[in-house]
Amino acid sequence: MSMKEGLVVLPVPGRGHLVSTVEFAKLINKHNHFSITVLTMAPPFPDLPIVPDSYFESVASSGLDINFLELKPVDPPDDPSLDDFILSYIDSHTSDVKTSILGLQSSIRVVALVVDFFATTVQEVGNQLGIPTYLFFTSGASLLSLMLYLPTLDIKVESEFEDLEEDVEIPGLGPLPPLVMPAPLLKKKSKRYLWFVESSRRFRYMKGLIVNTFRELEPAALEAIAEGRSLPDYPTPPVFPVGPVLVLEEKDPSHPCITWLDNQPPRSVVFLCFGSMGALPEPQVKELALGLENSGHRFLWSIRTRRNQNVFSPPTNADLDEVLPEGFLDRTKERGFVWPRWAPQTDILSHEAIGGFVSHCGWNSTLESMWFGVPILPWPLRAEQRLNGFKLVSEIGVAVELEMNYRGQSLVGASEVERGVRSLMGNTEEGKKARDKAIEMRAASRAAVDAGGSSFDALSRLTEQLLSDGL
Repeated sequence: MSMKEGLVVLPVPGRGHLVSTVEFAKLINKHNHFSITVLTMAPPFPDLPIVPDSYFESVASSGLDINFLELKPVDPPDDPSLDDFILSYIDSHTSDVKTSILGLQSSIRVVALVVDFFATTVQEVGNQLGIPTYLFFTSGASLLSLMLYLPTLDIKVESEFEDLEEDVEIPGLGPLPPLVMPAPLLKKKSKRYLWFVESSRRFRYMKGLIVNTFRELEPAALEAIAEGRSLPDYPTPPVFPVGPVLVLEEKDPSHPCITWLDNQPPRSVVFLCFGSMGALPEPQVKELALGLENSGHRFLWSIRTRRNQNVFSPPTNADLDEVLPEGFLDRTKERGFVWPRWAPQTDILSHEAIGGFVSHCGWNSTLESMWFGVPILPWPLRAEQRLNGFKLVSEIGVAVELEMNYRGQSLVGASEVERGVRSLMGNTEEGKKARDKAIEMRAASRAAVDAGGSSFDALSRLTEQLLSDGL
């Protein structure tokens, strides 16, 4: 009797990465019944936002052939401020990944190893065991094109990117202001930058690049990758845009945010939320509050705060009396609702009262906005969020620009917040264009994953290739 064919999937412990990777595993299992084993790592800090047990329990009870195997705990590097802290932590699991796969091979025939972008060094395990390695890229095709091109760009540009005055040309992205590139790429002498260049080189040797996007959202970037312009002088691995890969929560009609929205007119409320790790400093919260107040628009605001500047330190529930301007809640109580903790984002974005989204532009949040047809006012905080926000405004057209000083640390003033919210929510030309484009993307994202859609077809091509790997 032949063994069952299976995939081993390795996400990193960040909530956004892990959940989207597991949701991809669910898609693959539904599409072709591969047995999926997800290798999980404990977070390097016990207080990092983690995926709740209820999520894993829901996957386990779904009837899908998806199993979770926890890797052995390892000690994190001593200094969390190290440039390559999280990268070193992930790399330290490599030997146990190999041991775990060897253990699985007694019961399933592992036809492929699928790894997160931050775990590309594990490709060597696949090479040692003769197992093809695929990349699951949890961000969009624009960032993927930039990463593929990075080793070439590294040679072309001798100076620090943060010092450049002129735009850089990236295949499929066009002229790109250097300061909207991901923060780790701006300082070429940093360990993180060198790791990104080396990791990008490993993309060349992947059996395939699976990306959480859809053709209609990023056609230029996907075309540049497919034509080999993003990876000159090397054959580009097959690219499979299978997104949007989302977790669509079921509404809790009793949640205070939802009950408040139920009493608001359609498309009248701007929602503000900055992701699972996002928090603004207190002075910025006050400026944002004054801008919201002066805009005159209805709003739902999820506020959390961070007591220190360590990016690995998770936000905590906000003390509203402490962080908001005096009297703000009383003055805005007829048209605003402030929730001092994490809010059920997809439930809120799906509500008919929501007309706009002030977002940090994390890729999962971006895809959720597209799925529900909600235009965006980008407020990037870190990682690739500046790039996402820039493309949403300049190319995709679903966002209205918020002017930010990326070169300095100055606050976004109340007057700019007011202008941005009024532009997004009001009767302005740019607001209307963003709303129309968001509605178009809503239809396109849903069509992409339906039978015969672009992402459905990409998933079919991927499963066919995985099956051929197993022959």
